[in-house]
Amino acid sequence: MGTQNWWPGRQVLVPPQWIECVSWSESKVFVNLPRESIKLSPECAVASLLTREYEDGLHRHYHRQGYWTAA
Repeated sequence: MGTQNWWPGRQVLVPPQWIECVSWSESKVFVNLPRESIKLSPECAVASLLTREYEDGLHRHYHRQGYWTAA
């Protein structure tokens, strides 16, 4: 997720299952997460591979259960 409108030069990852709505005409993605929480989330380095360690940290940051765990 690009954050250029909030602060330049930073990208964060929000798992697709947390997306509530997409407005293609506005080029916006809506999630039920506070802006400050997204701003403080672990930065996503696009060039690197997504690891389980990164996913664990991301889910811990947002206090969400991982998709890989039993419900």
